[in-house]
Amino acid sequence: MTPPHRLTVDAIARGLDVRRIGRRVLVFDDVDSTNTHALDRLRELGLNADGTVLFAEHQAAGRGRLGRRWQSPRGASLLMTALLVDPRPGETAGRTNARLTLVVAVAVAEAIRSCTDVEPVIRWPNDLYVGDSKLAGMLIETRDWTNGLVATAVGIGVNCLQQPGHFPPDLGRPATSLDMASSRPVDRVAVARAILMQLDRRLAVQDANFDSDIHATWKHLSNDIGQRVTLVESGIEHTGRILDLDPLDGLLLQLDTGARRAFAPNTTTRL
Repeated sequence: MTPPHRLTVDAIARGLDVRRIGRRVLVFDDVDSTNTHALDRLRELGLNADGTVLFAEHQAAGRGRLGRRWQSPRGASLLMTALLVDPRPGETAGRTNARLTLVVAVAVAEAIRSCTDVEPVIRWPNDLYVGDSKLAGMLIETRDWTNGLVATAVGIGVNCLQQPGHFPPDLGRPATSLDMASSRPVDRVAVARAILMQLDRRLAVQDANFDSDIHATWKHLSNDIGQRVTLVESGIEHTGRILDLDPLDGLLLQLDTGARRAFAPNTTTRL
């Protein structure tokens, strides 16, 4: 009998009412990283690739942004990648990924709030925090595929069952988990299903109000506006106050130099 805390295809997909994200669910015990594994299976998945979601109980080479390692004990996190296959965008890939980064952060934050008593906030560009501690992160990677199509791997990692001793001492910043932040037991399957449904709600249909809605929801779920930050772009530090966020251009800063600039999430590190 499968232990109740384990992820299974049947448990995640049972009664799941989605149009795109989660139409096909795969669960693995071990992968190098869910993003790499998903992109490497494109040829095998063929036309079924779009909307396929891979989960893993453990990653041997999990990654965060800019080559950072993502470490998690076996069975403690949600480690997942949703595959999107779309025509090559007319706008630059950076602007497309900037929008997608916002959408995914909003969807994961909404999902966690809907099925737990934890209320994470979005910390630009791609993290969820509870207080001063990191709860979740996202990594978006793209690959040119075939016939003018682009495959995008939307990687998501959510700390679920970790305890303080599970986080390495050299992590660099505080981390937390749903179990540490919640007053109730955490059901990883329920969180997985909620994330799939919110991603599907946000990505299955994109109407004329898509960008304005994402912008408004992101501002509601983030406390970044008005904060002073230091960003690093091409090795140069920029310090200023966050004024706003543009779904396509990125974070708008009032720099200490007096200038105003937007910083794209795929080329910028936040210190």
